[in-house]
Amino acid sequence: METCFRDFGFYTVNIDYIKHLYSKDTQVFYDTTPTYEKKPHLGILARLGGYLYCIPLTSSKSKQLQWKNITEHNYLIYEVVSASELCTNDIFKKIGKDEDDTYKKLLGALEIKKMIPVNESLCSRVDFKKVSDAAYLSLLQKEYNFLFPHKDTILEKAKKLYVKLKLTQRLS
Repeated sequence: METCFRDFGFYTVNIDYIKHLYSKDTQVFYDTTPTYEKKPHLGILARLGGYLYCIPLTSSKSKQLQWKNITEHNYLIYEVVSASELCTNDIFKKIGKDEDDTYKKLLGALEIKKMIPVNESLCSRVDFKKVSDAAYLSLLQKEYNFLFPHKDTILEKAKKLYVKLKLTQRLS
C-alpha cells in the first residue's frame, strides 16, 4: 500500500468542507460557535491507500495532561520549560523532582484517529513567512519542529490505523 506525506508541513482545510463532514459525523473537529470559522482546520496531509487524508492538529486542553505522550491514536505536542517560561493560560504539569524546575507545557496534539479524507483542491499549505501573528507563528514553528523528527512514526501509525479500519469495515 502506498503511504507517504504530501510535502510534510501544515495545511488548512476548507471550512465549508469541514462543516459538511461534521454534519455527517460529529467526530470531525468542528465547533458551531460563530468565531470558529475564523480558526483554520490545520493538519498534515498523508496519502494512504491511494487516498489523501488530513491528520488534524488540535489546541492544548487540560484533559490531555492525562494522556500518554504517544499512542496509536495521537501525539502530544509539548515543550519542556522552566517555571519562569510559563504564562497564565498555559496548560502544564511539573515533570521534575521537587527541587527541579521543569514542566511539560502542552502546545497541542496531533490526532491520528480523527484523520479525514480530503481533496488537494480543498487544502492550502501554511506558509510560515506569511503568518503575521508572531505568537501564532511561534506556536506553529514549535509544533512543526516537534513533529518533523517523528514523521516516519506518525505515518506508520496512520497506516496501521487505516488498515485496521478498512479491515473492520470489510468484516462488518
